[in-house]
Amino acid sequence: MNKLFTMFLPICLLAAVTHAASSELQAEIQFLTNKVQTSPCQFIRNGDKHSGVDAAEHMLSKYDYFADEIHTAEDFIRKAASKSTLTGKPYEVKCSNSHITSQQWLQRHLEDFRQAHSQQ
Repeated sequence: MNKLFTMFLPICLLAAVTHAASSELQAEIQFLTNKVQTSPCQFIRNGDKHSGVDAAEHMLSKYDYFADEIHTAEDFIRKAASKSTLTGKPYEVKCSNSHITSQQWLQRHLEDFRQAHSQQ
């Protein structure tokens, strides 16, 4: 019995760590996509302006496509939310007082999210 327990303990620990990381990743991606979806800013992709709802939907479809390559929120931003896969052009975010890349915009919000959750 003790030998069996010793064999399965590392597997159980790995599953718990993987689940925790997966939950954290999902929470961060959900936060970022909700931030985009509810933002009054314009999201510019290949020169075309899109609403936050459209931009979030696009990011999630790219997330589905690249899911096997996304292990962190930074991967999500880089693979699904920062540039066109076809043209390589960076996505942009235009708000009333700023015009920056979506990578910068999302990274700032991710840092705020992590800061808020590290203090809990």
